[in-house]
Amino acid sequence: MNHLLWQRTLAGLAFLAFVIIWQAPDRAWAAQPSGQPLGNEVVERQTAYARKVVIPPFTLNGMAILQDRSNLDYPGFKDLPSRICPPFCVQPEVIPGITTIKVEDFVRMAPEINAGKILILDMRNPEWYGGGTIPGAISLPYSDLTSIRNKTVAKMRKLAGKDLIGFCNGWWCGQSLAGLKVLLHMGYKGKLYYFRGGHQEWVEAGLPTAIPRLDPGYCLDYDEM
Repeated sequence: MNHLLWQRTLAGLAFLAFVIIWQAPDRAWAAQPSGQPLGNEVVERQTAYARKVVIPPFTLNGMAILQDRSNLDYPGFKDLPSRICPPFCVQPEVIPGITTIKVEDFVRMAPEINAGKILILDMRNPEWYGGGTIPGAISLPYSDLTSIRNKTVAKMRKLAGKDLIGFCNGWWCGQSLAGLKVLLHMGYKGKLYYFRGGHQEWVEAGLPTAIPRLDPGYCLDYDEM
């Protein structure tokens, strides 16, 4: 019994070390020096694509997605130039074992998403999810995957090996990438997609969001799966 307990302890410590090590490089890959604000130049460069991309109408998880940039005022994206790295750092575009996608890729992937073959994971904290999310996204906070190893394994079983799209607030948020890296390290069988632009890219492209408490048909909490 003591031997088994010791093995579990070692596994837990190894998992914790992995999480710490794998999250650290995200800061090193940032485009700006540590301890410095993102700055206007970086923000303009990172947001230019979303503000120009043209998205044709499509359907995602039962909701008609029609592009409309008439109202882009979103409080979560205010004062980005003044935000300090870390924790707000430019995230990498290339991650071994994980495929990075852009907002336009949702048009191509929509048939598989609508068929339930690909799940969209909102890996932000529940408060952010509750304020609006990509239609059909499931709330799975990244912290649920980066805390206790046994909890991570249980979450992975529930995802049933389906392909996953993970996202958080934007190109400056490392939450979803941290969660996806844990899944990769733990040997998750499905394909992993990283929507690097996240919620910000979706909103700035003029695409509609769904609010769980108002649009229950388009949002699903992880525990309701």
